[in-house]
Amino acid sequence: MTKLKTIFLFLSAMLWLSSCDPYWHIGGYDDDSDRGYVLSGRWFGDLGVYVDGRPAYGTVLEFVPDNGSYLYGYGRETDYFYNVAGYLDAIEYSFEWEIRDRSIYMYFRNADLNCRISDYRLSSSYFEGYIDGYGTSTRFSLRNYDRYWNDFGYGSLYAPARNLDEMTRTASDSVPVCVRVLDQPLIKK
Repeated sequence: MTKLKTIFLFLSAMLWLSSCDPYWHIGGYDDDSDRGYVLSGRWFGDLGVYVDGRPAYGTVLEFVPDNGSYLYGYGRETDYFYNVAGYLDAIEYSFEWEIRDRSIYMYFRNADLNCRISDYRLSSSYFEGYIDGYGTSTRFSLRNYDRYWNDFGYGSLYAPARNLDEMTRTASDSVPVCVRVLDQPLIKK
């Protein structure tokens, strides 16, 4: 009986310790719908964005599901940066998203920004990994917006965002050029 109690106690401890991982790894979900549920909401952090050649102050990504399946929806990317005058400025892009075969696909009106996120870790607090564009992969690290906003000392960012979805750039425009950092070549598996 003592041996059985010891085995039961050991198995209980293993089960308890294995559930302490703060990240839900990509294989740990039951299905894509679970991933979409956790992904829904606002995230803030470093998306690897540069605006006019300088790193962005931060990026807010918002994922809104279209229905209860949490497999697709729409969203907004807002990139905060300091302009040449030293004032906080923001630009935003709208996108549609879907989760298919454990990968997150984001479709922007500007097709150059379309991306896939397949190598990532996601929990209700953290969302980090690599965002893959055309031939490149960029590291990103985001935190739950509501939970971490004040902890990082960002306070309230107020900068009216210019939506660049419908804008066209001419030589005389002061529309900022926003690109993701090209960290490394994308390795085909």
